[in-house]
Amino acid sequence: MADDLAAFLARLGTGRMVAVEHSMGGQVVNLLAVRHAGAVRTVVALDPAHGAHGDEVAGIPARLAQYRAHGSAAAAGFIAGAFSARAPAGLRTAHVRTMLGTPDHVIAQAYAGMYTGPGAVGIRPASEAHLDRRTRPALTVWTSAEAAEWERGSLRVPGSRVEHWPDSGHYLHEEHPGRTVRLIEEWSGAERAD
Repeated sequence: MADDLAAFLARLGTGRMVAVEHSMGGQVVNLLAVRHAGAVRTVVALDPAHGAHGDEVAGIPARLAQYRAHGSAAAAGFIAGAFSARAPAGLRTAHVRTMLGTPDHVIAQAYAGMYTGPGAVGIRPASEAHLDRRTRPALTVWTSAEAAEWERGSLRVPGSRVEHWPDSGHYLHEEHPGRTVRLIEEWSGAERAD
């Protein structure tokens, strides 16, 4: 996906960009920043799908089997539980409906691509090796304190930082849109000043 995105951006002639994404997209923009650094000024990854460890890694084979067998119906259960108690009304329903409309094979292929496929960077050792190759400044926002602390230890590029939003579910940018926009504007402005 990162290579496809780089080719698309080259055709558009966008120049170097502030690459902002969430979850699986957080993997994509970090891959873009490593493989196509000339296309990226900085990365903003919101609760990215990298750094899996422990019980999460142990559950990958079973989860992938569920996604292969039941596709979007299995993934909808994950989505339903991905929101904080403060999430706006209707947000959970909207995402569950979107997930249920996703072709089953896409769910399984995307999940495998993140965690088990060739070149996957979702599991912590592969994530660490990949993030170590990042040459562009990065801002990562986690909803997990443990993940935030882990990624702080991976920062190599001056100016990079990690934030922890404990009051948020996985869709933090939709639970806190104003806060997210302000953060990205602040980050982008600071990067322009460098």
